[in-house]
Amino acid sequence: MKTTLSIFCLLMLYVFAPGQSIKDIKKNKIKSITIWQSTKESGPDAPVKESFESFDKDGNSILKIEYKTDESVDNKVITRYDKYDNKVEEFTYEGENQVASHKTWVYDKFQNRTEEDEFTPSGELNKKTAYTYTPKGDKLTETVTDANGTVLKKVEYRYNTRDLKVQRLTSNKKKQLESVKKWGYEYY
Repeated sequence: MKTTLSIFCLLMLYVFAPGQSIKDIKKNKIKSITIWQSTKESGPDAPVKESFESFDKDGNSILKIEYKTDESVDNKVITRYDKYDNKVEEFTYEGENQVASHKTWVYDKFQNRTEEDEFTPSGELNKKTAYTYTPKGDKLTETVTDANGTVLKKVEYRYNTRDLKVQRLTSNKKKQLESVKKWGYEYY
């Protein structure tokens, strides 16, 4: 009976913990969540650690680790936030210490993301995305460039008179239109 109850509790943690919202994590003052899973191979009394995630006092994920079945680190993500809870830096690791990617973000005074930089594992700039906005704060463009400033992709957004998004146009580095996404609205 004790084993069955333990397995049930672990399963509930596995099912519900990843679904916790930032609001719930902050409200309940959750510092971290660890998920274990029992398998046929490990047996019900020997759960294997699957993941660990820790949070700051604002409910932001600051460390997330996923484990292999032997409980060695599969991958790890470390994230930093500014005083407005905007994500400003993220390191992703393969294994315990091998950097797989590094990203940074910059925001304007209205908390709109204006820049996203992606770096190679060695720390060199790989790709930069610049964002522009309308005076009302709606995203107007996303321009992706390589380390040399060559445009790789440009995305433009168009809005109707009610400030609702109606089109997303994506062009490649040759300025050729690659895709168009449209939104249609019905009003009462």
